[in-house]
Amino acid sequence: MDARMPRILVVDDEVSQTDSLVILLRREGFKVEGVYDVEHALNHLRMRDVGLVITDLKLGDPDGIWLTRHINQNYPEVVVLVITAYGTIETAVSAVKSGAFDYILKPVQLDQLRLVLERSLQWGQMHRKVRELEDRLQEQESHHKYLGNAPAIRRVLQLVDRIADSDSSVLITGESGTGKELIAEMIHRKSSRLDHPLVVVNCGALPETLQESELFGHVRGAFTGAMREKKGLLAEADGGTLFLDEVGELSPQAQVKLLRFLENGECRKVGDTQTVNLDVRVIAATNLDLAQSVKLGSFRSDLFYRLNVIPVAVPPLREIREDLPLIARSFLEEFSAKMGKDIPRISEECLNLINDHNWPGNVRELRNLMERAVVVDVDGVINLSDLPDNMRSVASDIIEDGIKERLPLKEIEKRYILNTLYECGGNKKKTGQILGITKATLWRKLNLYQQGADATTTAT
Repeated sequence: MDARMPRILVVDDEVSQTDSLVILLRREGFKVEGVYDVEHALNHLRMRDVGLVITDLKLGDPDGIWLTRHINQNYPEVVVLVITAYGTIETAVSAVKSGAFDYILKPVQLDQLRLVLERSLQWGQMHRKVRELEDRLQEQESHHKYLGNAPAIRRVLQLVDRIADSDSSVLITGESGTGKELIAEMIHRKSSRLDHPLVVVNCGALPETLQESELFGHVRGAFTGAMREKKGLLAEADGGTLFLDEVGELSPQAQVKLLRFLENGECRKVGDTQTVNLDVRVIAATNLDLAQSVKLGSFRSDLFYRLNVIPVAVPPLREIREDLPLIARSFLEEFSAKMGKDIPRISEECLNLINDHNWPGNVRELRNLMERAVVVDVDGVINLSDLPDNMRSVASDIIEDGIKERLPLKEIEKRYILNTLYECGGNKKKTGQILGITKATLWRKLNLYQQGADATTTAT
């Protein structure tokens, strides 16, 4: 019997009729159960995975028509067939209008039942596939909104489309919070591995001593505390995709074993002498400069090149500012729907503030901000009062303070540059990108500021 065959529920208040039909269908190889009233039918629908319901129309109050309507409204993926001894045109039309796929006349003939069941199951399977496709398209549309529509993002999404069905390793790079896991999910969902698992591993959250065991599994007695055999995450992902987030945090030993797997598909549990071959596509992600880690000796060069077959660089939010309103509104819609609030828009002042912010936490920071704003909002519009105090633009503060203190323009510029450098954690390349100046110009200005500080110190 096909394990994917949907479970059938028979509903009839005549016990003998129900039991006879259940026995008949089981002999035909179907998974089937029978109940004798609507209440028990509803319990089965709530608690069990039912794919098709065969119900009598004459069930008392509520009757089969009511049950059919209820299933159609609340379980649209469930196919309904009705059985009636009153085979008039009116009864059949009423059943179909209520959402039934078809009807069968009593006494039930096996040949007729087989034919109707075959048609209804085929229709149900097609209907489920259409719904799955619609859900995927809707999910992809949501992903696009969350990632944005700027040219830099479009290039990333176009690359995702081109590489999705390849088995080559992918290395996704980008700052924390840019949506690297979202990109990995899109690659998996667009690939032929869609019906197999996507296993997500946060390497940074695994202690070094457990990384090898978690990824590759272990046999009983492999080390102290290994009381039973463990299936590794690579084996869990067989046929599908393994996403290694924060791959730069892997221990040297785990790096060696991962490299071997990537080269020949062989996986060996800790403490085992046997190897197994697995079919797993590996997608890795990092917010580190792995090339620099290779130079420093903390990451294997051969593993880096093996992972970096297809590099995908996700831009930070500050580089796609044109998408800020789109992404903010998509999160607004998401949290408004979750919390049952009707919040139609974001005020112009809020959008200006969002646009001025540097977003060091990227999309994750913006998502958290919009969730907070929806929670605290009381008037149906996201205003400045719905945002945290620390969202006030630092640039605006510097300019306002400079005007109040009547500071020279060079001093205001100096404060702004130094503040930006501080927000970027001392990263001069990132600071230059935000300020729109070259690295050489930034170095020259910082040297001038340093010389000024040295001169002040000497004079003192």
